[in-house]
Amino acid sequence: MKKLLAIVCLFIGFQMMSMAQETSKISVDGKSEIKVLPDEALIRVSLSMKAMKTADATEGLNKKAAEVTKALKKSGVDNYELKADNYFVNVNRVYTKGTSKDSGYVASQTLRILVKDNSGEDLVKIMETLHNNIDMGFQFEFQLSDNKRKEYEAELLRLAIKDAKNKAEIIANSLELGKIVVHQVIYGDFTSSYQPKMYGAESMRIVADNQRTPPTIEPDEQTLTDQVKVIFTFDK
Repeated sequence: MKKLLAIVCLFIGFQMMSMAQETSKISVDGKSEIKVLPDEALIRVSLSMKAMKTADATEGLNKKAAEVTKALKKSGVDNYELKADNYFVNVNRVYTKGTSKDSGYVASQTLRILVKDNSGEDLVKIMETLHNNIDMGFQFEFQLSDNKRKEYEAELLRLAIKDAKNKAEIIANSLELGKIVVHQVIYGDFTSSYQPKMYGAESMRIVADNQRTPPTIEPDEQTLTDQVKVIFTFDK
């Protein structure tokens, strides 16, 4: 019985020592937000061609792609990258009154034109040339380049850490807790609220003054955000 009592007392003593040694903490969320303007534009041109034979469908598709390439050269712009993806040749299946019928083939492809132009002048030239020289639908969106995105990631993290530190210092000073020390930093992947806005060929915002002033395309300002959790300790 005495031995059991001694064990219980020892256990309680360890618990009290542990509680006494537990460090007091302040946990804060640091947040950051910056407004940015995109520095690139991505144009997507959707191509398709129907024919009774696969060879004719692919040949017609290649001719349309050549028209786009020719139009780009005609624009006089060199500051762009042209890539082709999503190339498909499928059976052209027509559905009528609940039944299907194969009617040749359809070849399709997407051309991606990346315009690296901060001023927007090159983008305007390309858009005007596409409008005037090809009979195809296309869309475009403004976006951030990889280099700019990395710059903003670093800036956002610095601002979020600074915000967390300021909040913790305000709490510590207001409660007279004394000196605080960083105990733990919890940070996940970079998160961004940046959402590229898609524009159709018919809705692009082009402004001209009786053909005298070069038209301009105005990108929308976007918001980038980030967040970090920092835990501080204090002795008081």
